[in-house]
Amino acid sequence: MRQEIDIAIALVRSAIDGTTPEMEPMEANHWWRLFRLMQQNHVAALCFDAVSKAGAPRDVLMPWLSEHEKAIEWHRYQRQVQQEVVDVMQQRGIETLVLKGTHTAQYYPQPELREFGDLDLYFYDKHDEADRVAREVLRVSVSNDAHHHTKYNYKGVTVESHYDFLNIHYPPSNRRYEAMLKELVSDGDVSLLTSHFSLFEVLFLLRHMAGHFAASRITLRDLVDWTLTCHALQNQVDWGLVRRTASDYGMEPFLTALNAIAEGQDADNRIMKDIVYGDIQDHNAENVGRLLWKLRRWRANDWKRRMVYNDSSFSLFLASLTSHAEKPQSILHKM
Repeated sequence: MRQEIDIAIALVRSAIDGTTPEMEPMEANHWWRLFRLMQQNHVAALCFDAVSKAGAPRDVLMPWLSEHEKAIEWHRYQRQVQQEVVDVMQQRGIETLVLKGTHTAQYYPQPELREFGDLDLYFYDKHDEADRVAREVLRVSVSNDAHHHTKYNYKGVTVESHYDFLNIHYPPSNRRYEAMLKELVSDGDVSLLTSHFSLFEVLFLLRHMAGHFAASRITLRDLVDWTLTCHALQNQVDWGLVRRTASDYGMEPFLTALNAIAEGQDADNRIMKDIVYGDIQDHNAENVGRLLWKLRRWRANDWKRRMVYNDSSFSLFLASLTSHAEKPQSILHKM
């Protein structure tokens, strides 16, 4: 298993650097397993050139090429949909801040190879107006069954319209962290040349990843996002402040692990196994089965919560219950 993890990391590094990965010859069944693993980690498209250089057999390369081409096509389509939404909002005086995937893609060697999920948009203090425009102009139905954003489907693309960057209900410390993030972008200047916005990018990405790591998992795509964002903004951010903030909120063990992986150092095998493989058993269970799976996962993820939060275990459990009580539909969300 560790060897497979090392191969996956080597492919990702080669994809980022444009180099040829150093790998021992593998049998076809191992290549197929690696292909499925990279799909699950949302980096198959990114790694196509690397596996081609590494000598993957043709019967594996063809579906890998298909994955590569589909990712590029979907990326471009989502970009078009995103621009259409942004233009509609701007015509009505609503400024948009693009978050996460479609923003982070600019740091990739080839942006189209950053595989997308949803479009994450923030409309500052005009979120309600933006949702009204979505209903009346885009002609969509807006759902409000999740914390910190509403959601709608526009032309086959899921748009998450954020009124908060984080779920301020869980963990409790997120309220203070959210206030800090909003202060950093309060002037509306999202130029990459502003140190405040660069700091916002890093701190938001760190907390967002930490939350997903503690609740479920992050993937190799998240590690690539972190590595390339830090590299792109290395001269624009006060990294001492980033580390002090991480320490203040209990995230320093998580930050240390991320940086060790990004810098090519040996990382805790438990962390690497969790990132690369995750826990997908019963992930698609429904109703009561899904609730029971989430309870089992909550107990199993205690070690991860200790890496990213300094909130007490009791306050975390109470906040989780309260959060789900306010948005009952969130109990069965696919996360």
